[in-house]
Amino acid sequence: MSEVLPFRADPFATFRFTAAGAGVALPLPHGRGSQVRIRNRGTVDVSIEFGDKATVQAVIPAAGTPGSQGFAPGAVEFQTLQQNQRFVSFAVASGAPDVEITVGTGD
Repeated sequence: MSEVLPFRADPFATFRFTAAGAGVALPLPHGRGSQVRIRNRGTVDVSIEFGDKATVQAVIPAAGTPGSQGFAPGAVEFQTLQQNQRFVSFAVASGAPDVEITVGTGD
C-alpha cells in the first residue's frame, strides 16, 4: 500500500482569472495528469470546464440542461486532471469571476 501524499503546489504556479470566456492554457506538466486547487475568490457562482482544446467553453447549468461544474463564492476544491486537459474556461450568470487555480501534485 502506498503512502497518500498531500497536495503540494508547484513553484510560481498559481494563476488568477478575472474574466469569463474561452479556454486559457494552464502550464501543466506533460506526460501525466496533474492536480489543481481551485479557489473561488469572488462573490458570484462560477462554472468551470477543463478540456483539451482552447475552444473549451464553460456552460452554466439550467433546469433540465447539464452544464459545467459550479463553484460557490469562497469554495476551495482539489481535482485531478487528465493528461489532455490543458485548458480551462469560466462562465458566470452575472458579474465577473475571480478564481485562482494552483497547479501541483499529490494524491
